[in-house]
Amino acid sequence: MNKAVKYATNGAVIFGLGNAAINIFQQLSNQNVGQKFDWINLLKSFGTGALVGGTGGFAIGLIRDNKMSKVIASVGNVSKYLNRTLNYYKDDNTLLLEKAEKVRKKLDSKFKKELANYPNLNGSITKDTSIYGSDIDIQIPFKRDFGSIENVYYTVSDFIFDEFQDTKLVGIREQKHSIGLEFNIGNEIKRIDVIPLRQIDNKSGDTYLYVNNTGFFEKPTYKKTNYLKQLKKMQFSTKEKKIVRLLKVWKVENNLKLKSIHIEFLVKKAFEKKQIPYGIEKCLLETINFLAENIMFIKIIDPANTNNIISNSLTYKEKESISEFCYKMIENITQDERNIIDYFPSLESKILIF
Repeated sequence: MNKAVKYATNGAVIFGLGNAAINIFQQLSNQNVGQKFDWINLLKSFGTGALVGGTGGFAIGLIRDNKMSKVIASVGNVSKYLNRTLNYYKDDNTLLLEKAEKVRKKLDSKFKKELANYPNLNGSITKDTSIYGSDIDIQIPFKRDFGSIENVYYTVSDFIFDEFQDTKLVGIREQKHSIGLEFNIGNEIKRIDVIPLRQIDNKSGDTYLYVNNTGFFEKPTYKKTNYLKQLKKMQFSTKEKKIVRLLKVWKVENNLKLKSIHIEFLVKKAFEKKQIPYGIEKCLLETINFLAENIMFIKIIDPANTNNIISNSLTYKEKESISEFCYKMIENITQDERNIIDYFPSLESKILIF
């Protein structure tokens, strides 16, 4: 009766007030000189609207309750629903990884003498925290004496636009930090981002990353990064990987403005500071609770560059909005565990088809 009661209450209030407003307008419009306002008529109008809205809301809510019960029953329980959601968003990246290896070889063959190291793979696919549609990064580190980082970026860009050939390649675009390649693999568009880097020195592994012109009045710049330092911090347990992937799905399903790397660091912080319980449902809610309590205030610094504050990718208002969303989610699911479907709805429609 979760949705039935909620929708009935909302329907009664909305339709009751709406009908009362209409009654007020009608009385004031048709009122003769000296005629008194009919408060009894107003109350009756409110009651009629509330009855109609409440009854309609109850019926709609009851249908929704029955639907949610059917969905959960069809998979077994809420935990199984969340695991099925992960499977729904799972992607077979075998062919994409094979393509990335071929791209790496071509880049190494072209720039071998100028490179500090063999191009490396990076991103959520290599960390096993990816969901369907994730791309893969190829970082190509040039030696310190090759030239400016801007020169490095456009040297790689020119090669890809002018010389790079692949029968599966369907698109190329310059991006903020990378050159994006789109391939038709298995009748799906898969993305590989080539990220040109340049060594800062010969020992630390620190590199410069080009920041392309992203606005009409903005000038290109660069920033320091070190994928090895990031990789060291981003070692996830099996349980952490599952929650990271689930939160990435949650971000997509609820249109939340959260960068994937921000999610990964928040999950790391949550597991470090809280005793996370077993069971995917409890584990998820405990992590969501951590986000609700901490996202507005916690400072997340990029281990590869202390000047890069990852948590600053959101404004205070955006953090506040996400915090409120998390608190509301916890409240709704605590009230009725079936409400988890509202936050992971894609699987529901797939289940109800069959």
